[in-house]
Amino acid sequence: MLNLAKKRIIMIHGLDSKPPKKTLHDLWRYTLIENIRIIDKAVAEALRENQEVFESAYWANAVPHHIPDDTQYCRKLKRQINKVLEERRNIKDKFHVGVKESVGAFFKDRGLDLAKLLTGALTVKDDVIKRLFKEIELYDQDQYIADRIRLPLEEALRRAWDDGCEPIILSHSMGTFIAYDVLWRFSHRQVQGFKEYREKKVKILVTMGSPLGEAAIRDLLFSKYHTCISERSYFSNVSYWHNYACLGDVVAHQKNFSDLFYAPMQKLNLIPGNTKKSRRTIDYSDLHNPFEVVSHSGNQNKEKRNPHKSYGYLAQPRLGSWIVDYCRELLV
Repeated sequence: MLNLAKKRIIMIHGLDSKPPKKTLHDLWRYTLIENIRIIDKAVAEALRENQEVFESAYWANAVPHHIPDDTQYCRKLKRQINKVLEERRNIKDKFHVGVKESVGAFFKDRGLDLAKLLTGALTVKDDVIKRLFKEIELYDQDQYIADRIRLPLEEALRRAWDDGCEPIILSHSMGTFIAYDVLWRFSHRQVQGFKEYREKKVKILVTMGSPLGEAAIRDLLFSKYHTCISERSYFSNVSYWHNYACLGDVVAHQKNFSDLFYAPMQKLNLIPGNTKKSRRTIDYSDLHNPFEVVSHSGNQNKEKRNPHKSYGYLAQPRLGSWIVDYCRELLV
């Protein structure tokens, strides 16, 4: 029997309007479990039966203008998620577009315009970037709201560590730099509520569709005050850090995580280096995300694909296999 008592998967969403907290939690959990079911049915079933393994660091309601998606939209969203999962089941690990594969041929076989994907000429370019900047402005300029945005993840980590767990964090979009700030605070802050967790670890930090490659985003982080490269420039409480970027996702178009984060952090011994048996840091790029936006009156004449959407990331084969290894205690 698989023992998941000390496992905790903490999920933190990105920008834009979101379903209500429970609905979003259930959709993320469902997508991830069905992805894992293709790899390891026993782990998938254990995760389905042990709902307490999953926790959401839901922060959408910390934003004053947030209006949750309605029930009708959420039903349509579930149908689009099932279309992603159907393709994942049909093509199995070919869902992942790896470095050694022909990216052009992969998308041509699916009737998709690679040039359009590469230039980011999708709904995500116009709509998501605008909304991202709106949320970022609040995060940067209103510290009361920023504290409320970070609080759910901070509290989820404290609960996990207090329960003796070594959690993993699944973060998407704006959630990736919120996670970065939270981990930095636990690494360096000397006040009550942070300093007593200094030696605690996150097993895997997963960043999906992350804008952390952008200098303007890094200028929002607490670490920006440490311009000279030092231990205080980064967090120090993560054992594995894997980044995922889908082809056509303009929010995550920078392919520079190794230079910006992995190499200097390993040089400072803040995160273990890669070995033949243990890939501690990986920057997965050019991934396939077939998610199609939910149709409504405001987007009838727009491009229907959105490679930034979280559900296409949660269906990634490599993500599923790493979580299986985490659940089976295969990570050193």
